[in-house]
Amino acid sequence: QTEVPIRSNTTLYVPGCPADINNSYKYTNPFWYKFTCFQSGTLGFRIDPNNQGNDDYDWQLYDITGLPPDAVFTNRNIIISGNWAGTYAPTGASATGVSGIECASAPQDNRPTFARMPNILIGHEYLLLVSHFTQTQSGYSLSFTGGTAVITDPKLPKLVSATAPCDGQKIIVVMNKKMKCRSVAANGSDFRINIAGTNVIGEVAAQCTNSFDFDTLEVTLNMPMKYLPSWKKKM
Repeated sequence: QTEVPIRSNTTLYVPGCPADINNSYKYTNPFWYKFTCFQSGTLGFRIDPNNQGNDDYDWQLYDITGLPPDAVFTNRNIIISGNWAGTYAPTGASATGVSGIECASAPQDNRPTFARMPNILIGHEYLLLVSHFTQTQSGYSLSFTGGTAVITDPKLPKLVSATAPCDGQKIIVVMNKKMKCRSVAANGSDFRINIAGTNVIGEVAAQCTNSFDFDTLEVTLNMPMKYLPSWKKKM
């Protein structure tokens, strides 16, 4: 996330921490990430602020299996882990992180920003909140690394369908699984079409505006199709 919007909303419950002081436990300037566990194990991840010397990023992880996402505001039993230390540094979950959840603190207290990697379970759905306590729009990068759990769908990617609107110059392609947004080639080089003189010149996944993965994208051709083609996705 190159930048974050400045907004502050509902106060969150943080296990083991005192009642909210100075909005310390509001989900401030938030981004939420939903994912499924495909192999049980430990979850490791890292949040790197773009402005590491001046930004406080916090996080909390929820197990929302069988629940609506807004259960994070009412159900105190689904919190798995978190870290709310005010230290200006990268944060996340690692093998050397501390046990329990660090409560809110002043930056000069230099409290630990990494929690011990939590265990997550196959078939369960999770929500990860990334909260930017510092009131600036400086963003961050998020990477999942170091754990033994698998949160990437192991199915081999395949095309489910490809349909063309009336103009025949765009094709809506649906995949059988979520794909990483960074895998989309804007120039359309992921696809080819076997019609002489017709070439794929672009592709875009609208879901990538608000997410890091997609299962549907729009492919653009250099001219309208005259008949239905055979498709191949280069994997």
